[in-house]
Amino acid sequence: MYLKNYQLKVLKNIKNFLSTAKETKLAIEKAKDKLPAEVGKNLNWVQSTFQSLNISYKDQTINGLGENYPRVIMKVPTGGGKTLLAVEAIREYQNLFFQKKTGLVVWIVPSESIYAQTIKKLKDKGHFLRQLIDQCSGGNTLILEKGQKLTTKDIEENLVILFIMIQSISRKNNKEALRVFQDSGGYESFFPSDNRYDLHKKLLEKIPNLDHISYLGTDNPLIKTSLGNAIRASKPFIIIDEIHKVFTPTAKKTIDNLNPEFVLGLTATPKNNMNIISSVTGLELKEEEMVKLDMHILPPSSEAEDDWRAMLNEIKNKRDALEEEAINLKRNKGIYIRPIALIQVEATGKDQRGRGRVHSLDVKEYLSNIGINPDNIAIKTSSQNDIEDVDLFSTECQIRYIITKEALREGWDCSFAYILGIIPNVNSNTGVTQLVGRILRQPFAKKLGVTELDESYVYYSKGNTRKILEKVRSGFKKEGLEDLVGKIQLEKTESVDIKREVKIRKEFFKKYETAFYLPVWLIIDNGNKKRRFSYNIDIKPKLDFDNLSLEDDFIKKIVNSLSEENQERKAFIVSLNKESKAYFSDETNFNNQKEKLSINYITRRFNEYIENPFQARQIAKKWVKTLEKKIGNKKLTSHFSYIVSMLVNYLKIKCELWEEKIFMNYLSEGKLKLAISDKKELGFKIPDKDLITPSRIPSTYDKYLFEDVDVYSLNTLEKRVGDLLDRQGKSLWWFKNKVGKNWYSIQGWKEYKIRPDFIAAKKKDDDAIELLYVIESKGEHLIGNEDTKYKKKVLDLMTEQSKNNNMTKVINKKISFNNINDNIEFYLIEQDKEEEKIRKLFT
Repeated sequence: MYLKNYQLKVLKNIKNFLSTAKETKLAIEKAKDKLPAEVGKNLNWVQSTFQSLNISYKDQTINGLGENYPRVIMKVPTGGGKTLLAVEAIREYQNLFFQKKTGLVVWIVPSESIYAQTIKKLKDKGHFLRQLIDQCSGGNTLILEKGQKLTTKDIEENLVILFIMIQSISRKNNKEALRVFQDSGGYESFFPSDNRYDLHKKLLEKIPNLDHISYLGTDNPLIKTSLGNAIRASKPFIIIDEIHKVFTPTAKKTIDNLNPEFVLGLTATPKNNMNIISSVTGLELKEEEMVKLDMHILPPSSEAEDDWRAMLNEIKNKRDALEEEAINLKRNKGIYIRPIALIQVEATGKDQRGRGRVHSLDVKEYLSNIGINPDNIAIKTSSQNDIEDVDLFSTECQIRYIITKEALREGWDCSFAYILGIIPNVNSNTGVTQLVGRILRQPFAKKLGVTELDESYVYYSKGNTRKILEKVRSGFKKEGLEDLVGKIQLEKTESVDIKREVKIRKEFFKKYETAFYLPVWLIIDNGNKKRRFSYNIDIKPKLDFDNLSLEDDFIKKIVNSLSEENQERKAFIVSLNKESKAYFSDETNFNNQKEKLSINYITRRFNEYIENPFQARQIAKKWVKTLEKKIGNKKLTSHFSYIVSMLVNYLKIKCELWEEKIFMNYLSEGKLKLAISDKKELGFKIPDKDLITPSRIPSTYDKYLFEDVDVYSLNTLEKRVGDLLDRQGKSLWWFKNKVGKNWYSIQGWKEYKIRPDFIAAKKKDDDAIELLYVIESKGEHLIGNEDTKYKKKVLDLMTEQSKNNNMTKVINKKISFNNINDNIEFYLIEQDKEEEKIRKLFT
């Protein structure tokens, strides 16, 4: 087994530290013998070691015996061979510091998968990692798991490596955290027999932090027989993988209480207050050709927004092309690779399907429908694990697609993963950051000499390019590759996510309660019965597709576009410049897809808008027949995906026109009314309370409606608008509206609801309410898109209704609401025009 250059550097650093530490420890212990006790107790061999090596000593540690000990960190990017480095560290510790072939090593791992993988390797006497351990133990290695019997003889005659899960020391409840270390059998040899209280007392004087009970009085202690006490009595070498997860005060206290002689932590993302003795950069991994760069980021190719099915078709074609390259590689060089695509979905739970989000089963069903063998598809979620105990590297394994939501975010690594397909909106998708790293690892940690197999690919179906690039940057940092993306930001102080209830401020609650009611659309039938306007009841059933046909102008548009369509699009590459920093550039990407005409595929796409599958199929067949006459079967087949995208977009536009027309007909006929009501089933009232996550940044707003606001929850534009609203002289109060069933939403003629960003009150000179403003803010990158245009249209219509006094009041007769405010206007404010617009509104 040949170590890579950066691994040799890490081992050199750890050897240097261990040698210096041993020399310093012996020298100080010798000095203490010749010095007065009061002077000697102030000598700290750990601190002296750090000073000798000119390493910052930030994390100053004392174990349960009151002894100084070192807790040092190796910073290694994910995929950098942390397990190998940990094994080599054990060897060097035994040789240079402990200077014995026996003893106890406690190895703490972060996840079930890593736990199982590492134990499997070290128990296999044929595995090179086990052989490395056996070399330093003289072949006397004992690998144990929690719950297995451990004796003093085991430790005296063997190098014992005991594995424990990280959760055992990470929980905030210390009693719960130590459950794995509590009273249990199998450790009797470490302690005197139960009736020798004198020996128990003597052992406690030597190791005072052993768990014990007082039996028959305080002079008769009885030490508990437990794994925790066995570890404390053995003064172990502790290795902690992903140590950043257990670097809270409680977790560090738990580690100290195990009486370690030495602690070595491994992490890709160290904390600021850690003692880092060796650090591996992303550049060093890149120089060893261990990462799949360039990384190609491919924006949606479909004309329709959020077309995840089109994205999956692209991914299938790309993965198939990669497999052809892999087959050639096997034929030419004997190297086996089976490229895998990871698909991130929006929902996975059994009760989550059919709720408007793309479910794991939706994706599996669609992949099967486009010709992928179900045996090639696996789902990995918290409730379903199709890859458990599956060797994904085996030539017998059939898995080529893995569908997940967040289950692959940590503790999972398969270098056959080449493609990431992202269905959730990348603008707000936190899972992308960690999923990026799942496709970065190069098979066999070496470039293969085949460009396509030496690179990685990210596809997304919803969101903007700037956001996906930000997620990729964050993903590199999460993997410990921050040096590849330039300067790293200062680490934020750890904070606990505690929710706090805040109420409407007292000075606003009573005085302006009549202004807390906001308008909604109501349907009023001939009998004057009223109910909330509903898309599913009032719009959807009235969409008539029977007579829908392709218009001549649209067919002409298809014909003209095919002459220009060269199957190219602008994509992006993450690569390295001369200074070895990651940079982003664009590229021309060719959609070299193997097309075939499929009525089933068109039908499935049309089902997004036409609920009746029979009707969708009839329309699909009719339209295909029309196009075959106009452009011929050859062109139709060659440009099939592109044409289907145009057809779906055409259907979408027609639906939107119908939806608006139906809505406006209701309005003109007097069946639809904008109304304010204090009746819960009809109207909307601003909630009396909000639940926020307090931030370290205090709110400086004087006119915020609620007692406090989570400043971190506001994006840059929202902070800007909030600041402007708070500064206006005629601003009375304002608040940030939230997404949720208890917060304000507007049902327009489209299915999804509009959720405005702000509600603000303008006051008169006597502090009475003059106007309420409902405000939707839009970033510069969203101005002009269809969603923004639709929202503006709806908001303008509502303002028009209000100004023309067409707003209805539906008041509960039991309560007097004569003064209920119905002066309400609705505005969409564009970025870079927010100050001009808000000043004008509050003039």
